[in-house]
Amino acid sequence: MVKFGSAATAFKSLNGLICVYKPPCVSVRQVQHTIITNICRDLNVLPDRPQEHRVEIVGSTNAPMRVKLVPNLADDPLVCGPRYLNEDFRCSWCIHLGLFSSGVLLLGINDGAKLTRLINMGRPTRAFKVHGQLGKATDTYFWNGKTVERSTYGHVTREKIDGIVAHMQAAHQKKMFELSGIHIESQTAYELASQGLIRPASSKLPILYGIKCVYFEPPNFTLEIQCVNEYDKYLWTLIHDLGVQLRTSAHCTGVQCIRQGKFNLQLALLRKHWQLEHIADNMNKCQQILDEHKEILEPTSALLTN
Repeated sequence: MVKFGSAATAFKSLNGLICVYKPPCVSVRQVQHTIITNICRDLNVLPDRPQEHRVEIVGSTNAPMRVKLVPNLADDPLVCGPRYLNEDFRCSWCIHLGLFSSGVLLLGINDGAKLTRLINMGRPTRAFKVHGQLGKATDTYFWNGKTVERSTYGHVTREKIDGIVAHMQAAHQKKMFELSGIHIESQTAYELASQGLIRPASSKLPILYGIKCVYFEPPNFTLEIQCVNEYDKYLWTLIHDLGVQLRTSAHCTGVQCIRQGKFNLQLALLRKHWQLEHIADNMNKCQQILDEHKEILEPTSALLTN
């Protein structure tokens, strides 16, 4: 664990990327605010620079006067306030997580904001565990929506789910090549795929690279999805569409991001660890990952231009 002897040393070291675990029903901006507030609180507790002094000349003007140094009350924390404020820090996220989603969230602090921009431009794949429930459909496709349909699900089996999600994955892989105007069985398609992971040039086009059922206990089930450019509503819709293809109804009960690029749950800081020393230690670990995997900031992949 990183130990700091002074607040100034700690402040200078807070430039980089951190990986935290975002709880559900907590917005990304609230996570940002909480982390920066905790950092400021811990910095203000550490020993800081000595209080400034001012020169004071005392004595009668018609006699020798004395010059002395006295504490400058204008520099007293009780007068001017805490040394470190939230406004002293910059904090940006790499890829946004919705309000109801939880899981891995990458944040850049101060100069680390440049890293979040580079990672975002590289469009790293993200892995999600999307939880669903059979037998009920809602108007928002999520558990908090209004129920619009109920149906039986006794005929649904693990094999049927596996077959449909495999078809979904194949359809998305085919779609990637169709967008580029290349036949999936051509030599050009092979050369394009050999360049690396194929990513869409547009950041608004969701693409699934892998989808499988990892848990099935009717009526509950869980899908593990590898994708880019996804968003909450899109993942909820996948669960709803799966229910339709299974000839029943389904809605999403939770979304958890378990990986962003090379950053996974084991690295993510829990809420109880959003403190200065843990954050600095996590920042060092994230920097090691960036040093070991240069492709995170400079991805070698094929981009679909259409």
